Amino acid sequence: MAFTNSSLVTYKRLTSHCTKNRNHAIDTITIHCIVGQWTAKQGCDYFATTDRDCSSNYIVGKDGSIGLSVEEKDRSWCSSSSSNDHRAITIEVASDTTHPYAVTAQAYAALIDLVTDICKRNNIKELKWKADKSLIGQVDKQNMTVHRWFAAKACPGEYLYERHSAIAAEVNKRLGTVAKPPVVVTPTQPTTTVDVAKTIWDFFIGKGLNACAVAGLMGNLYAESALKPTNLQNTYEQKLGLSDSAYTQAVDNGSYTNFVKDSAGYGLAQWTYWSRKQALLQYAQKVKKSIGDLTMQLEFLWQELQSYTSVTKTLKAATSIQVASDAVLTGYERPANQSDAVKVKRAGYGKKYYDQYASSTAKPTTPTASVPYLVKVDASVLNIRKQPTTSSAITGAIKDKGVYTIVEEASGAGATRWGKLKSGAGWISLDYTKRA
Repeated sequence: MAFTNSSLVTYKRLTSHCTKNRNHAIDTITIHCIVGQWTAKQGCDYFATTDRDCSSNYIVGKDGSIGLSVEEKDRSWCSSSSSNDHRAITIEVASDTTHPYAVTAQAYAALIDLVTDICKRNNIKELKWKADKSLIGQVDKQNMTVHRWFAAKACPGEYLYERHSAIAAEVNKRLGTVAKPPVVVTPTQPTTTVDVAKTIWDFFIGKGLNACAVAGLMGNLYAESALKPTNLQNTYEQKLGLSDSAYTQAVDNGSYTNFVKDSAGYGLAQWTYWSRKQALLQYAQKVKKSIGDLTMQLEFLWQELQSYTSVTKTLKAATSIQVASDAVLTGYERPANQSDAVKVKRAGYGKKYYDQYASSTAKPTTPTASVPYLVKVDASVLNIRKQPTTSSAITGAIKDKGVYTIVEEASGAGATRWGKLKSGAGWISLDYTKRA
């Protein structure tokens, strides 16, 4: 095996802490954090003089400098695994000393340059990362490893660990490698926020949900993603170094392969758990749409909701925005914070959509005969209104107590229900605690 070293090296000081002549071809990259904002010189000098049995092939400094400590032909003592270090080029990157062990922009850029150079010289045609410890040694599936898989360590720290997919994507781009052919994408989502909201409203109304139910559902989606189907969880934009659009494009074209297991919330509902993200990805591929396509996500969301039977049951019978919103919050979205304050806020978001779209929504059809549709009037006066909105004017009153037949109903704001008297006198507000 013929080995060379990187021409990007700016400082060289070899250490004796290594094993001469590795016994395996180089086919793996292992990135570490050095837990200190050092230069390449400081890192190389440390490995050359320390009494500890440790080293690394390369050191990337905080200023973007690159040091050579162990030649590529030799095995470093770096990953707590001799088999891994015999086949891997190990790279220590200067980092902060506390979680998440962030690295500088200069160090990150130099790391990308170095890994690209290593891959080119060692005929690694594609860098593969799936964050899957079970794939150690299966370089046809994954050829990046991390120290934490071989020892009880946090290395390479969350900052670099969460960026492994982005590192692989950028290196592969420079190598001219595309993992999979692009998915055929049909851009169908509306271009404005107003259009998106109306599209979502109409979609769920079309599925038979009433206005309260749709408003409660939309309030939750707004809280999760601001109704943006390409929304990548904000903290992961920083962790992965990818914007919403870049992440979406990388998933679509196959250059980012860790969509399922990266734990990043994505899309209208901020799907996060791996099995739900896997189902979303498979559905998008099945219908040949972008992972960020609005219509695709709505169809998937509706399909997924059918398995949440208690939620769908509540939505179909919802008599208030709050009831619908709480059902989606606690039974479907299930965020860590389900406090009363969160419930109020999400229902408030939903109320805005109700106020904007409910008046243009067709009223539900007359209920079936199997449902008792009588209202018992036990107040001396029950106001009659022209239409099912809280703003409509009072046009008269029922002064006689008794039982009245309701032939049509629609949802009003808050917990109000509205029923139309059989006599056609107008709309009355119903209190179902007094229903016959």
